[in-house]
Amino acid sequence: MADGNGSLSGWTEGEAQEFHKYFMQGSLYFLVLTLIAHILIWIWRPWF
Repeated sequence: MADGNGSLSGWTEGEAQEFHKYFMQGSLYFLVLTLIAHILIWIWRPWF
C-alpha cells in the first residue's frame, strides 16, 4: 500500500501540508458563508 516513505497517500510532507492548508481555508470560508446565511435567515424569519 505505502510506497516506502511511510505515507499511505503517496504525497510528500510538503504536498500534504499544502493540501491541508487549502482544505482548512476552504472549510473556513464555507463555515463563514453558512454562518452569514444563517444570520440573514434568522433576521428575515426569526421563527425558522
